[in-house]
Amino acid sequence: ARNLSCVGAEPLAVTDNLNFSSPESSKGYWQLALSCKGLSRACKAMGTPVTGGNVSLYNETRLADSSLQPIHPTPVVGMVGLIDDLNHICGHAWCEPGDFIYMLGAPMDEQVSDDQRISLAGTSYLERIHGLITGRPPLVDLDLEVFIQSFLRKMISKGLIRSAHDISDGGLLVSLAESSISSGLGIKIDFSYNEIRLDRILFAEGGARILFSVSPEKVVDINNSLKDSKGEFSGSMSAINLGKVTKNQNFLISQSGRQLINLPVSKLKQVYESAIPRRMGV
Repeated sequence: ARNLSCVGAEPLAVTDNLNFSSPESSKGYWQLALSCKGLSRACKAMGTPVTGGNVSLYNETRLADSSLQPIHPTPVVGMVGLIDDLNHICGHAWCEPGDFIYMLGAPMDEQVSDDQRISLAGTSYLERIHGLITGRPPLVDLDLEVFIQSFLRKMISKGLIRSAHDISDGGLLVSLAESSISSGLGIKIDFSYNEIRLDRILFAEGGARILFSVSPEKVVDINNSLKDSKGEFSGSMSAINLGKVTKNQNFLISQSGRQLINLPVSKLKQVYESAIPRRMGV
């Protein structure tokens, strides 16, 4: 749903593909039942009926000692949406140097560093860097999801937003990199958070968070719209100006003036595009 909203489309309906191990085991049954419950809650909140799908069970591998190794529970969701006006569509690539970059969603600062909606548990970072698949995933705030997606679609329909990209696998840093890779443009970001773990800032997932970019001419309009929207949502939400898009094609990330990353966007693109051949040893 967040992917659809980021291009300006209203989510309409869902199809799902539920891949699980044996439901005859207590763990397998629990995983399947809770995934169905979660899908049901989310679809009701988003107003998106499940129009079809399929289920694949008993996905297990028999090991040399004859024990069964189950797959990780893998519910897959496909969703269709509607764009009313094809003249108002967003991509995730940055558009112009000088555009301001915002992060919309659950706040991430020293005062709410224990917010369970944003977490390193169950993340790509934890798996890829530390080899761990563990922890309770980030808490899903469906009210926040519905609100920020609706707000984003309104801003896109009014032509106030140049680009939008959801923050998902890999967290904030990966989403920023993807937008730079797609556009070829650099960014200059400075995080002021000093009391939060750096890996949490860069790689935590969750929080119904979205990146969007705004031209300098539209910043006042966006800020006014954000102020007006605060009375519509009673929960905890923020919109933070992270930095700017730059024309020097450098991916520059700092924390309170201390440089963390300074790489050419061309290097990011080369690593990204060679990932599959590198993995296959080609």
